[in-house]
Amino acid sequence: MMMMFKGNSPLVAGGSTVTDHIEWVATMMNLQNSIGSTWGKWDLHVHTPCSIVQNYGGNSDDVWEAFITDLEKLPPEFKVIGINDYIFVDGYERVLKEKKERGRLKNIDLILPVIELRLDKFAGVVKRGMDGSYSKSDWNRINLHVIFDQLNPEVIRQQFINALVQRYHLIPEADQFKGKWQAVITPDSLTQLGEMIIDAAPADKRGDYDNPLQEGFNNLCISLDAVLKALELHVLENRYLLAVGKTEWENMKWDDQSIAEKRNIINRVDLVFTASENPDTYNAVKKKLIESNVLSKLLDCSDAHALSSTDHKDRIGQCFTWIKAYPTFAGLQHAIAEFDQRIFVGDAPAKRLLVASNRTKYASTITIKKKAGSSLKDTWFDVQVPLNHDLVAIIGNKGSGKSALAD
Repeated sequence: MMMMFKGNSPLVAGGSTVTDHIEWVATMMNLQNSIGSTWGKWDLHVHTPCSIVQNYGGNSDDVWEAFITDLEKLPPEFKVIGINDYIFVDGYERVLKEKKERGRLKNIDLILPVIELRLDKFAGVVKRGMDGSYSKSDWNRINLHVIFDQLNPEVIRQQFINALVQRYHLIPEADQFKGKWQAVITPDSLTQLGEMIIDAAPADKRGDYDNPLQEGFNNLCISLDAVLKALELHVLENRYLLAVGKTEWENMKWDDQSIAEKRNIINRVDLVFTASENPDTYNAVKKKLIESNVLSKLLDCSDAHALSSTDHKDRIGQCFTWIKAYPTFAGLQHAIAEFDQRIFVGDAPAKRLLVASNRTKYASTITIKKKAGSSLKDTWFDVQVPLNHDLVAIIGNKGSGKSALAD
């Protein structure tokens, strides 16, 4: 038997945990040539041309082609993306179709659907004018993100979005329509709501509004309790995570009337989302969360609304989050549970930098094959074993070859 290391020296021990070994063994048993948990970039907040608000240039086939091509040009470290098109999953559905039916996005290992909602808690103050109207610029709804496992888009529509029908309410500007507008949440119904709101405004103010679909969405708010109630269905059990938008949450005032609710919202979710210009900005935000004694499991996401070639801050690829997990929803859950060990936000995790600067000291693959002319017929002698740079143990039954492999 002949063993060959890809590299010039034996394997160097790393610093993984017992769970790494368990995950590695399970992966090797189920997925051929898998290397297990490794560091990769995860961007869980990417909008598509289907999004209610986006800067891609519309929702045409040409725009979609540019969008998919841009995702395919992401650096190789990008492994997972979350498609986050506000309250709908049309964009997620199309991205899945591009990958599964057309063979696109081979560079992305996992695509997750993310629903973005506006909670019925306001950051700032809602001001009422002398004419009875409300000032739009003075309120900012809290953004809640529901990160789902790889569910069928229709399951999300039927079991979650439709379950919200009786649970939403409208912001003060649209209160007058409570008895007139009650509908399943669809692009058409939200557009109708937006049209009603705009038509009810003074003629000289209508030009200040966004398009009807965006106005309908902006005026639709849901309580956190209602979202949690809608997620109680068995088909959704343990198949979602919640994240709150840092910016909108931070804008809530720390005063006697809102301090309890401000803490309640952030401490009832699993993650906090931010879109940082650089790692230093991220670190400053995380420090403030820690000092406020609230949930500080902060992920940096691109919040992409534009192509990577633009100078827009929220563009494809503008993400600094690295996660050490197998690219699955369960891997994300695992990483959150061990946040400090498995999530890094910055240019590159320390282990990747260490390996890059000491390439001859880390083996990435072991090839085991017969010597030329061998008469052995055992097929297992022709294998290639990928190695994780954090591997610290070789396990197996007595006599199974552990010592030979280590030698």
